[in-house]
Amino acid sequence: MKKITFLITLLIMPIIAIGQTFDFNGTDDGFTPSGSCTLTTNPTFLGVDLTGGGTNPAFGTATAGVNAGLNPFAGVTIKNSDPAGPTLMRISYPKAAGGRIYVNLDITAGDTDYKTYWFDLSNADWAGTENDVKVHFKDAGNTTYTIPTAGVTLEIDKIQFVDIVPREEKLVYEFNTDGDDEGFSTLVDATTTVTGGSITITPSAPGTNIAKVTNVLNSVNATTNSHMHIVYQNLSSDNNQLRLQFRSSVDNYVAFIGTNTSINQNMTSFETISLDLATLKPTEWSGLAQDIQLAIRNTNNTGNSSSAGNFVIDRIVFNNNTTLDIDDVNTTTFNISPNPANDIIKVTATSDIESVRIFDITGKLMSKGGVSVSNEINVAILNAGVYFINITFVNGNQLSKKIIKN
Repeated sequence: MKKITFLITLLIMPIIAIGQTFDFNGTDDGFTPSGSCTLTTNPTFLGVDLTGGGTNPAFGTATAGVNAGLNPFAGVTIKNSDPAGPTLMRISYPKAAGGRIYVNLDITAGDTDYKTYWFDLSNADWAGTENDVKVHFKDAGNTTYTIPTAGVTLEIDKIQFVDIVPREEKLVYEFNTDGDDEGFSTLVDATTTVTGGSITITPSAPGTNIAKVTNVLNSVNATTNSHMHIVYQNLSSDNNQLRLQFRSSVDNYVAFIGTNTSINQNMTSFETISLDLATLKPTEWSGLAQDIQLAIRNTNNTGNSSSAGNFVIDRIVFNNNTTLDIDDVNTTTFNISPNPANDIIKVTATSDIESVRIFDITGKLMSKGGVSVSNEINVAILNAGVYFINITFVNGNQLSKKIIKN
């Protein structure tokens, strides 16, 4: 049975250190036509000119020299710009018993930019040094593709063989969309909710395990982003430590690397932790980091988490700055709870509040004024529905969040 394959649109895609890349910069890198096409070298890509009237074009190399044991994934970065182009791509390699192994993936046609398609080649026959590798084109459903009479040209930017599929880099997490955990979806002894512009982590274990959340979708270029900033509010009276863990391309993502930092307890407002990871973990915080994990701990209970008290994160930022100024225009933050609400909404903010306005979904102003001494807003007079709360801060910033009135 063929393995599941992966599609990742080429945006800003970091390249990991382990692997082999054919980048076709002015050369065919040993690839030759295998049927119904010719190859044209260009300064930055390989042109695959499909022969009009032909079927199922293919090209390949007999000298790939891929270490299959270390590199089970292949990525083909291609621009299939003609709407009449093929809609299925496959990679093949020899089968020990004779014939070939084929791994198929549907592709799009009529593209205006390059896309990278990732193939999982792992199989008992993908072993040792693989030299004979081919790229084939057909139509979706593994059906025959007949090339239009006028011909079609495909552009191959590169072909990579790697040990793990690179993930899209993401440096800022703001949790501004209710229900969207922005990749922090792998949970151990914890549950999460995303509402009101924050992600709330609730330890689920009664003090016998460590609550963990891990981002399994994105990566960070550790070489160019030395610092991690976490704007947080710890509502627990027991949990007093946050442990950051990550996997590094330096050790081929084998182990989690961790560092601990103390956190305040029973907090009434947000604060910022700024970690200089280049100093704390100078060897491991390099190259590509992924599987970013946050673990909430109680050092008075052998490091396990207490289930009493949530841990709220307003945002996470990776950059090359030593501090994150949470009062500037880009980083003033606030949290509202409960949301949905019945009568009273509590506002927790990183700056002092000057005034509050509430609008319905049509933009009609429903209420305006200030907040109480305890930063509470009475919404009892509003009908059930969806509203937007707009807050003006004393530093001049304005921010809005969606609220739901029960």
